[in-house]
Amino acid sequence: MEKELLGYESIDLSRSNVAHELKLFLQHHQLPLGKDSRTGITEMVASVGHSCEKSADLLSQYMNYKVSGPCPDDWSLAQKLILRGCEPLPRRRCFAKTLPKVGLNPFPISLWKPVSDKIVTWSGIGCKNFECLNSKKLSRDCVGCFDLVNGFENQRFVKAEARMISLFDDVLALGSGGIRIGFDIGGGSGTFAARMAERNMTVITNTLNIDAPFSEFIAARGLFPLFLSLDHRFPFYDNVFDLVHAASGLDVGGKPEKFEFVMFDIDRILRPGGLFWLDNFYCPNEEKKRDLTRLIERFGYKKLKWVVGDKVDAAGSGKSEVYLSAVLQKPVRVS
Repeated sequence: MEKELLGYESIDLSRSNVAHELKLFLQHHQLPLGKDSRTGITEMVASVGHSCEKSADLLSQYMNYKVSGPCPDDWSLAQKLILRGCEPLPRRRCFAKTLPKVGLNPFPISLWKPVSDKIVTWSGIGCKNFECLNSKKLSRDCVGCFDLVNGFENQRFVKAEARMISLFDDVLALGSGGIRIGFDIGGGSGTFAARMAERNMTVITNTLNIDAPFSEFIAARGLFPLFLSLDHRFPFYDNVFDLVHAASGLDVGGKPEKFEFVMFDIDRILRPGGLFWLDNFYCPNEEKKRDLTRLIERFGYKKLKWVVGDKVDAAGSGKSEVYLSAVLQKPVRVS
């Protein structure tokens, strides 16, 4: 069962179209001294996502490269595999494409200085500069979010929005035992983490490069991007974060059970007394709001803030949309 979950036995390596490097990566390696007395294992294996079998042709394409040579410029292929559930990806023995990072600003000046178009990768992306990206609505949480000087982004979390929970320091004051480290899910261009950094707090920002170079932009600001899909179990130990922040990017779609798995994983990594800040979560209908409310109530969180409000669509359509904002405190559970 363990081997099946690791994924390396679910891929038929005898097929002619399987890349040689993939076969090498997934080889079993016997321990030189036999069975390990502490773990009980007899061999070391390299894992790949269980769903990689469904995308074996794309995976072989990803693993087809010259050893010790430059890697193909195929980050978009890697992201496509991740979005198909092929996560984690296998390691490769090639050198990733590099760009000169000329003009990076020192921290903390980097938090609010414009990022140069020349220090990020634009291959596989429709826009080829940040000016183009700022003219588009990339998501509900990213409208002009790469404009750190003239746009709305430099007002986020410090300028109050009518009826919604948006004042950063008001939320942090609710934390029991202080807020030191946090996790931001679907964090756009990293502004939540930037606000935390201004207050000497550390935040990891979970993101993918959907239609924009989010990861490189966040890193250029001196912040920590985590390139990970929401289908992947969060790679953190239990009860470690003081704060988990999420907006509409938390909505994974599909069946309600899929969303429940994400919520339970958030609960797992959040410490007792820690805060879960659901920030302007878009509810397309009353049923969605009701289901989300019922799910949250199952966790027994204390509702420190709970606001349902209307906002005008940020893209300028003039349409009113319903959002839920909440600050919830995780209880201490005694089993």
